[in-house]
Amino acid sequence: MNLPRHFEIRYRLKNTQHVFIQPDLHMTDADAWYYACLHAGVGLLYEMDCDQQNYGALSSHAQSAGLTQVRWEELP
Repeated sequence: MNLPRHFEIRYRLKNTQHVFIQPDLHMTDADAWYYACLHAGVGLLYEMDCDQQNYGALSSHAQSAGLTQVRWEELP
């Protein structure tokens, strides 16, 4: 049985630092950008290919909304 792990995600939104904890089974850079978009309220357009599977489009869309410097680390 896979238990959720906990990850700290940090990002900047228009020069303001934000931090939150995200439970998940695993984390990648694309996952962290996706969760940061959701946490920041950066809209993901329905027909836009901005999801965890398309990292380039996701990070480009996020950056155009002022979301930058997404970093993550697993918590003990």
